[in-house]
Amino acid sequence: MLRTREKLGAARAITALWLVTGTLALMGAAFAQGGGKIVTTNLEDILKSHPLAAGQGAKATPVTRVPGAELQVIEMSKIKLHSHSQEDHIVFVVRGKGTVRLDQETREVKPGDIFMLPKDVPHGFSKSGDENLILLVIGTPGWKPLEDTKFHE
Repeated sequence: MLRTREKLGAARAITALWLVTGTLALMGAAFAQGGGKIVTTNLEDILKSHPLAAGQGAKATPVTRVPGAELQVIEMSKIKLHSHSQEDHIVFVVRGKGTVRLDQETREVKPGDIFMLPKDVPHGFSKSGDENLILLVIGTPGWKPLEDTKFHE
């Protein structure tokens, strides 16, 4: 338990640094490997073309992938408590309010919140109110959505 809390505390302290340096490193790696294809899109267009179906808890839409990471837009009402054995996540809350459970800790989330979630740390999200949560999630090397996911509830 203490080790998990230490991981979470360290993760919060370096989240901003990760976000900036990680994005720059990924962009550099993509261009260095000749993968300099520029991808542009719009969040509203993604949400309109990939809507969350009635009764569906979450919808993940891959936006772009570069060597070592993938960006997904996730619209959700609830994501059950789960963990990943092969990748870390950087999560940016774009829209909506709710709660996040990080191992044994629960806290409120709102637009602008950023979380660095180390692999093997159980996490889950729930919306509050009528508006779904919209999350931007960067999955680091090892990202295999649902292949390495272990549900805890």
